[in-house]
Amino acid sequence: MRKLCWFALGFVLAVLAMVLMLGGRLWWLGGIAVLLSVFAFLLRRPWARRAAIALLGLGFGMLWCGLYQGVFLRPLADVDGSVVPVEAVALEAPRETRYGGSVLVQMEHGGRRYRAVLYFQDQTVQPEAGDHISCNAKLVRGEEKDDTYYSGKGVWLVGTVKGAWTVTKGGNSPASWPGKLSAKLGETAARIFPADVAGFLRGLLLGARDGMDYAQRNELSIAGIYHAVAVSGMHVSILFGMILILCGGNRRLAAAIGLPVVAFFVVMTGAAASSVRAGCMLALLMLAPLAGREDDPPTSIAAVLFVLLVANPWAILDIGLQLSFASTAGILLFSGKIYRSFPVGKRFGQFLGRHRHIGWLLRAVLSAFCCSLASMVFSLPLTAVHFGTVSLAALIVNPLCLWAVSILFTGGLVLCLAGLFLPGVGAAFGWILAWLARYVLGVVHLAAKLPFAAVYLNSAYWAMFAVALYGLVILIAVRPEAVRKWEALAAAAVCFGVCLGCAAVEYRAAEFTFTMLDVGQGQCLVYRSGGRTTVVDCGGVPDEAGETAARYLQSRCVFRVDDLVLTHFDSDHVNGALQLLRREQVGTLWLPDVEDGDGWRARLEAAAEDVGCRVEYVREDCEISEGVTLFAPVSGKNDNDSGVCCLASAGEYDILITGDLSKMAEYRVLARHALPDIELLVAGHHGAKTSTSEALLEITQPETVFLSVGEGNRYGHPAAETLETIEKYGAEVYRTDVQGSLTVWR
Repeated sequence: MRKLCWFALGFVLAVLAMVLMLGGRLWWLGGIAVLLSVFAFLLRRPWARRAAIALLGLGFGMLWCGLYQGVFLRPLADVDGSVVPVEAVALEAPRETRYGGSVLVQMEHGGRRYRAVLYFQDQTVQPEAGDHISCNAKLVRGEEKDDTYYSGKGVWLVGTVKGAWTVTKGGNSPASWPGKLSAKLGETAARIFPADVAGFLRGLLLGARDGMDYAQRNELSIAGIYHAVAVSGMHVSILFGMILILCGGNRRLAAAIGLPVVAFFVVMTGAAASSVRAGCMLALLMLAPLAGREDDPPTSIAAVLFVLLVANPWAILDIGLQLSFASTAGILLFSGKIYRSFPVGKRFGQFLGRHRHIGWLLRAVLSAFCCSLASMVFSLPLTAVHFGTVSLAALIVNPLCLWAVSILFTGGLVLCLAGLFLPGVGAAFGWILAWLARYVLGVVHLAAKLPFAAVYLNSAYWAMFAVALYGLVILIAVRPEAVRKWEALAAAAVCFGVCLGCAAVEYRAAEFTFTMLDVGQGQCLVYRSGGRTTVVDCGGVPDEAGETAARYLQSRCVFRVDDLVLTHFDSDHVNGALQLLRREQVGTLWLPDVEDGDGWRARLEAAAEDVGCRVEYVREDCEISEGVTLFAPVSGKNDNDSGVCCLASAGEYDILITGDLSKMAEYRVLARHALPDIELLVAGHHGAKTSTSEALLEITQPETVFLSVGEGNRYGHPAAETLETIEKYGAEVYRTDVQGSLTVWR
């Protein structure tokens, strides 16, 4: 009857309700659920017994969440928002972030140990795993700061270091041992593998993705194989599969050997949440043959989830945990059914019988394809909701690459362990695996370049396609024998074509479209008119601004940017341009002819040359396309006033973009140019008080003002004075931090 499965299901539902909706409150409802379970059990009916067990799990889950919050989390309230002395042990080496550096630590408060993340500015002394840290830090509760990230990973405090810290070297806390071992293996991998693949292989072996740049990680995501560099059930499954082969298929012997090996692997990867849950899941599956029980995937999955949520109910918010269990559940429940539904003709079967090696390879490819399809049953909706992306290339890339990933993982693991004691041996064989890694990265690179390698759900048509695709996947998974594969493929192709046509026609039918993308504290504008696409500025969250622009354009079937205009070289206006150049074909890059102190000009010129993009410099006013005019900089200095202005006109509709020009520079622009009445003004410098002068508003009389602003930005943009001035002239104000991306079309 799967009693454990029903109990765990009730417990998980209780945790979802308490964490997502009730915030740990109303825990006493658990007592009512327990009483109802007793009543249901007394009915002595088969359905009533299952209901009783589920209600018991529901009640226990509610009571446990209330107890966990009251005993473990409530004591943290007295340090929330306070600057306090912190004594902590580093659990791993520091990581670079966009705000400086961060380090995962273990600290004590109220007699209990908590995991925390400390953020700090660059310092000379950097801690290593096991080092003792003393500092003053402003602490914020993790579940208050970011429910889905910190608390989901068991991080309950987030601190910002105030002033300098003191690092005492040579600590040997047991909690730091996994971090130390992981760091040693990471150093070994960096030493024995060539530099061009070392970052990828470190990610594959240890789940450490800091050695890969944004472009490479993004390509892995588009190709649908990003899970290869996130320690997950796939890694431990590969590990156990190799042990099973070496044990001649004896599941009991493989389980006896595999349990300690998997435990060591979890420690080796730094005991990260992803490796712990993957290890627990496989351990439970391995325990079944040792206990003389039949494998029961639903019970195993539910039991592991139950154990992890008992340890931390807020782990249910972790996206990695959700995807891991969703993918594993799909593979365990449906991959076999899908694989067996593929018919093999008599002649083809005879051919495979004569050529066993080819037969093994084809079966391996088919198995990988079926696993990829099965994993989508539960993971596709989660991917769509969390990331707004559905990878179509995954169905091709996974069969082509998973066999190589298996070899890379097992071989790389052996080489890294050997390299700890015999460095020469590891380096001698590292170059062999390097070529296999290059094959995987090459396939991923080519797949990511394909049109529609992934579809992005910021378009309603692609959202409808994703729903239709998911319905087809469900049908194949549940009733594989009743689905004709070629007919299903044809139906998916027709649906894809219809959605493609609708998305393309809608975007191209408009006289013009103008979009201010939500890129955080930065600016990225997309203007399309007369069949030409112009992007003005591309900056915000580093690299992500370019990816946001590329996804927006590709979701509307635009794969070429005719003109990319960068008004000036401030990071928040250009730091996404490199990624956009990688992802979209760009005809001409327009730059102000001034030097910059951060080296952006040189990097942009080099990137443009690499992709065959023409570079033009705005030295005087010029019309780059019909209706799009660039005004030359009014200053030759390296400052905001050295930027380019852009006037876009479609019929009677005029749009003015001033970049980060100051009020004084705006006066100069007004003196040099006879500007028309403006329908839409993009406020300068994100609404700072130093821009958007009354003179500019008086002469241009804009009907609408757009503000590109990052939510909760540290600059205080937009300034209250600027908003008051705009309101004075009767313009409607729209902001990306409030409304998200903004679009005008005619």
